[in-house]
Amino acid sequence: MSSYYRGGRARAYNRRWRTFTKKTLVEVMTMIDVPALQSVRRQQGRPPRMLDVACGTGLLLKWVVERVPEIEGYGVDASADMLAQARVALSGQPQVQLEQRTIGGGETANLPSAPAMFDLITCTNALHDMAEPAAVLAELRRLLAPRGQLVIEDYARREPPFPWAIVERLAHYIEGGYGHAYTVAEVHALCTQAGLRVTCERTFVVDWLWHGWALRAAAKSSQEREDED
Repeated sequence: MSSYYRGGRARAYNRRWRTFTKKTLVEVMTMIDVPALQSVRRQQGRPPRMLDVACGTGLLLKWVVERVPEIEGYGVDASADMLAQARVALSGQPQVQLEQRTIGGGETANLPSAPAMFDLITCTNALHDMAEPAAVLAELRRLLAPRGQLVIEDYARREPPFPWAIVERLAHYIEGGYGHAYTVAEVHALCTQAGLRVTCERTFVVDWLWHGWALRAAAKSSQEREDED
């Protein structure tokens, strides 16, 4: 994990990235099918469950809990300092659990959860830093409950003549890690490779430098996967 997400830099994260975070999370919320989450208890006799992968300071979890108060939330992040802020943001929400985890591409993506457990899985501003994104997405698919939704968002790679290579080198220097941004078409292909069906997607502009994409996906049925083979 990069030092960028530890210590003072982590504690200043919300302030430094306030505009970027607000814009991107607004886009994420437009992708989440809130009525579907609200119907889980009526249809299945249990509260809906959400997993926020790379949850950072917990702002998205907080927004979703405010919209769906009965939801059971789980947040994982590699940074103890980011999670400390998430615990403050989510204090008074006993139905939300936070855990320090480094996400990988192995079984259940290094997540302590049973298959088909979550009605909503979110992963925001993190896919660019994963060395095996298709493998991670495939394991997240296994954690989706029937009719569950996976919502992903990240900043987008800019096309020439924009000098994106310079931005990416700078991101490597600051963040460390993998640091490869995707276009929405590329992440669509990653989802297909991972056995996911994209149900809606959009691109957006944060500012002159940062552009982004967000999408919602569902697990393909076994019949759909067989038809592709």
